[in-house]
Order: sequence, then structure tokens, then C-alpha cells
Amino acid sequence: MKNILIYLGLVITIVALYGFAFTIADDKSDDGKKVFVDNKCNMCHTVTSAGIESKKSDAVDLSAVGKDRTVEFLTKYLKKEAKLNDKDHKSSFKGTDEDLTKLVDWLSTLK
Repeated sequence: MKNILIYLGLVITIVALYGFAFTIADDKSDDGKKVFVDNKCNMCHTVTSAGIESKKSDAVDLSAVGKDRTVEFLTKYLKKEAKLNDKDHKSSFKGTDEDLTKLVDWLSTLK
């Protein structure tokens, strides 16, 4: 009986630690999504894969932007240092460099 209780306690501990680790890992990906929403990127863009919808009917869906673009390109594009189809991004990113890094890292995961 004592061995069964120890075994169950061990299994419960492992499951709890796994859940905790999964929650921490998930929070990092939410940082970029939060930056996206906080900086009102959803005014012009939608990310249907993340449940973000724009009110504009012609909004550009960024659900697969990470498949085609690198972190370096996205960073430069959002700072208006690079062009896409010979056009600059409509507005320069106004947040901190840390927020830009979080945003671009999150966008690069969208594939």
C-alpha cells in the first residue's frame, strides 16, 4: 500500500511539473501576440490562426508570414528599413526594441 501511494505521488508530481513547464513555455509565445494587439497591428492585419481578427474587410492575414519571411527581414520591414513589393510598411513600429523582438519572434512562428 505504501509503495502504491509513493508511486501515485510521483506520477502526480511529474504531471504537475509537466503542466507547469508547458504553461511557462506557452507564455513566451503570448508575449508577441500581446505586443501585436497592444500596438494595434490588428487595425490593418488579421491573424486567423491566433484568433485575431481585424475590422477591415481587406486586412492582410499574417497567419503564415513566418513561412516566407525571416526575423531579420520582418525587423527591418517594421522599422521601414526594408521594402516589400517596392513598398514600405505603412507605419514604423513605435514600441521598444524589446517589444519589436517579441513581436517579430512571434510572427516568425506563424507558419
